[in-house]
Amino acid sequence: MINRINNVLISGLIALTVVACNSEKKEQQALFDEVMLVHDEVMPKMGNLRALASELSQKADSLALDSLTDSSEEINEMRSLSKKLKDANEGMMEWMRKFEQVKEGTPHGEVIQYLKEQRESIQKVRDDMINSKNEAEKYLLENN
Repeated sequence: MINRINNVLISGLIALTVVACNSEKKEQQALFDEVMLVHDEVMPKMGNLRALASELSQKADSLALDSLTDSSEEINEMRSLSKKLKDANEGMMEWMRKFEQVKEGTPHGEVIQYLKEQRESIQKVRDDMINSKNEAEKYLLENN
């Protein structure tokens, strides 16, 4: 009788452990998916950021060659916008270089903490990319 109770308890404990592990894996996967969703949203924008930065730099260089007018304020604005675009692009590159897949066997709490930090980090990258892109496009639209 006691052996039977022990077997039932052990079986129940194993079942709870399996359910808990599955629940933890699902939570980890959901958080990983959130991180990758943000990454996948902004990754295609990198080429556009580089193109906008180049366009602004070329316009600034062209204006700088014109010695008949003082365009220093406009040149500085274009170079500042170009730098923001380049910095946002570099932020994405840096995030990708530093992002690591979580090793199997890493404690659940550590995985969740890491993925939350990565989610916050990639959201900042996204915001920087979108804001700098919008700012540059608005400037170009208003000053063409």
